Amino acid sequence: MTVIQNDPAAHSIATLGVVLVGAGSGQRLGAAVPKAFVELHGRTLIEFGISVVTSLPHTGHLTIVIPEAHAAQTLTMVDAILPRDSSWTVSVVNGGRERHESVRFGLAALPESIDTVLVHDAARPFASADLFERVAAEVRRTGDAVIPALPVSDTLKRVDAEGIVHETVDRAPLVAVQTPQGFPRELLASAHSARSEDGAPSLPTDDAEVVQRAGGRVRTVPGELRAHKLTTQEDLPILEHFLNANAIGLEVEA
Repeated sequence: MTVIQNDPAAHSIATLGVVLVGAGSGQRLGAAVPKAFVELHGRTLIEFGISVVTSLPHTGHLTIVIPEAHAAQTLTMVDAILPRDSSWTVSVVNGGRERHESVRFGLAALPESIDTVLVHDAARPFASADLFERVAAEVRRTGDAVIPALPVSDTLKRVDAEGIVHETVDRAPLVAVQTPQGFPRELLASAHSARSEDGAPSLPTDDAEVVQRAGGRVRTVPGELRAHKLTTQEDLPILEHFLNANAIGLEVEA
């Protein structure tokens, strides 16, 4: 683990931590580099994530979880983005074999003073600072896990392996879930510890599921369209739209 740290005496003790997960290979995207290092207008997805997190008006610690081969590149990005007087410290750690393992590594790298953790996918480069703040505030207000969610607008059908429709699914109680997802640190850490021992055959798809499997309660706050996730080539024009429409701009909003 490598840490980039400014003068800690100039800031209060950090209680907010962010784990920025960028260790995935992005096989479905078919890119020549890990998904977090795909570029939009000459800037990698992970650079957008670093910029928005370290713009939050808190004393905090950001842990970036990436493939080992990209550690030096990531440290160079952090050096270029992080102002000298930033109240944020940053560490870079190697990812695991699966996403949940990468998150565990990121959690372990956070300072002991951190009591609230946000876990964010680098593949959602345009999640706003307001969304990070909304999630963190609700975690601290309730003491529960908190996730951003959007209503499902499409009609949903349940189909079989051959693509035959069997029923229409009621969409009223369904939501599409995004990141950042927020947690009291101890809740998330204990849930991940339980996950490593439960032997369940199916892998959790997000950290909220890890917490739910461990018996924790998960709340929602309104998400946002701009927090769209890059998964396949079809998602690239959507992200380009936010840039071209000046909804985001090449500089992440503070």
